[in-house]
Amino acid sequence: MRIFNRLIMILLLAGLFVLGVYTVVYAFDLLGYRLSDLPIPAFTGGLQDFVSGVEEGNLSLREWVILIAVALLGLVLLIAELKPPAPRRVRMQKGTYTTRKAVENEVIEAAEGTHDVLGSSAKVKARRRPGAVVSLSANVRRGEDQGTLKNDLRDAVQRRLASRGIPVSKLRVRLVESDPRETKTRVK
Repeated sequence: MRIFNRLIMILLLAGLFVLGVYTVVYAFDLLGYRLSDLPIPAFTGGLQDFVSGVEEGNLSLREWVILIAVALLGLVLLIAELKPPAPRRVRMQKGTYTTRKAVENEVIEAAEGTHDVLGSSAKVKARRRPGAVVSLSANVRRGEDQGTLKNDLRDAVQRRLASRGIPVSKLRVRLVESDPRETKTRVK
């Protein structure tokens, strides 16, 4: 059903873009056709006045902006619809894939294996190229040296993922100072 919906949306958006382009082209009378020659019997007089205004090229600035905006909106929506969806799996080397959840679990295990981390959570985004974008949030005690701890976490996560064959294209580490009584790991 998704493919059918995409095809319908592509056709509709392409038609919107073509309609906008033709309206602008007819406004400049570039093709030698007049819009009033088209069979449009069911529309109201206001629309016929608008069509005549487009044909004669005596539109207000607001109407020109609306026509160009409709054509651009159709083009932007068409391009957005043609863009492929984000991948669901993380690409490893040589065409192998793993799930984002598996990468998340590896990142969390690597982070929680670090001495001063009380708890952690991770978000993983897959990319079209090999590798993943990882956002790690780690809970630490108040007063810890955050610079050293960030570097230790970064190294631990990269080593763990490299040993599993998962490339990391971007790793964001965020430290959150927490009370040990409020985290899942209280004492290490």
